Amino acid sequence: MATQVLTEFIKALRGADINVSTAESLDAVQVAEKIGYADRARLRTALSLALAKSVPDKMRFEKCFDDFFRFTDAPQVSPPASGTAAAMPPQQEDVSSGQGAGAAGGAGGSGDGESAAAGSELGQLLERGDNAEIAQRMAAAARQVDLTRITVITQKGLFARRMMMAMGLEALDQEIFQLTAARDPRALSLRAARNALREASIEEVNRQFLLHARETRQQLREEVMREVSLRDLAEFRDVRLLVEKMARRLVSLHGRQKRRARRGVLDARRTLVASVRHDALPTELHWKARRPRKPKLFVICDVSSSVAAASRFLLLFLSAVNEVLPRVRSFAFASRTGEVTDYFNEAGPSGVEAAVDRVLSEYAGSGTDYGEMLAYFWRQCESNLDRQSTVIILGDARNNDLPAAQQDLARIAERSRQVLWLNPEGRNRWGSGDSVMPMYLPYCRRAMPCRNLNQLERFVEALLRDMK
Repeated sequence: MATQVLTEFIKALRGADINVSTAESLDAVQVAEKIGYADRARLRTALSLALAKSVPDKMRFEKCFDDFFRFTDAPQVSPPASGTAAAMPPQQEDVSSGQGAGAAGGAGGSGDGESAAAGSELGQLLERGDNAEIAQRMAAAARQVDLTRITVITQKGLFARRMMMAMGLEALDQEIFQLTAARDPRALSLRAARNALREASIEEVNRQFLLHARETRQQLREEVMREVSLRDLAEFRDVRLLVEKMARRLVSLHGRQKRRARRGVLDARRTLVASVRHDALPTELHWKARRPRKPKLFVICDVSSSVAAASRFLLLFLSAVNEVLPRVRSFAFASRTGEVTDYFNEAGPSGVEAAVDRVLSEYAGSGTDYGEMLAYFWRQCESNLDRQSTVIILGDARNNDLPAAQQDLARIAERSRQVLWLNPEGRNRWGSGDSVMPMYLPYCRRAMPCRNLNQLERFVEALLRDMK
């Protein structure tokens, strides 16, 4: 049970945008087993050390911990006063003291006119006002119906009803019905207590929904944003945060791979030779040195209206993973062509989005000429291209019936290590209308569609893997 509670808590942490790995989850289980759940402050401190890594994570952790391990506030129910029956009108007193008691399921009445105890178990708890016992029962009912399965807001009423049924609502409703038919005054107090209990159950469901459904909702939202066309991503408010999250994953993955690649591979012969002096124990490992590569990256983006969205997200992506990329030279073209590398250098890491906006505002236009772009790039970069150079071109290759100048792309491909082309259109549209994409394909090492964030992420991941 304790492990299940901790698993649900970790799910709530992930919903609060705290990254928790499987190894960290296992560490948290061991910490909780040693610390225990009795001392809440010690448990929070210990789990914070195991699960929260940065200062923002620790702040979100503390709030999530307080919300998750908060006791449910059960309704306070005062038992009916002993003189209630005597204060009733004569006909009600007769009914409640006579046949009313029999109608209440044989609960019976006392000789001095006091109301008998409730017949159902839940009714007895409510009449006693046993707040602690009711809270425990609500917690058990929440586990029984598994509130972690709530995914959409419309399910909250259903799960609140299931919680009430698990606590014994059916027997309580039957008792209230019988007491009402017998005109017993206890029916009013039990009905009020039942309504208070229902409100507390709805509040608990709301709290669990905010804790557990947040991760599911965020995952669904991110899946939608990953698949939607890049043109339509402007409709979403937190796209930049998603791009940064995807970029952090790639930086974390390929940063480790880059360190391993720099170290080289194990040199078995030198390791075995060195182990002779230690009775053949390989106490010192030797590695084969790798010749360091100095890759260069050139990015050419079509920023015309039909392609501007894809160019925006490619530039944002490449800027976000600059920790594991070599120095990037960026070019933009539409109505005119130019190098925009200085825009990003001047803006710095915090001003990337402003730099992208500046590029789009200054270079966007109509009348795209891919032939002129390729000729301009060749003139500017011919002396810098070598076998360490990767050239990325993002565009739909719609050339407005102008000369394609594929010979310039052929020269660029011959001088460079590789040319990669990203096209925001599907392959079935390559070559249709004024598209000259088939003329450029023979000179591209790889050409792929780039219509959404998933495809863009796969491309950037392949690029990072290739440039180690």
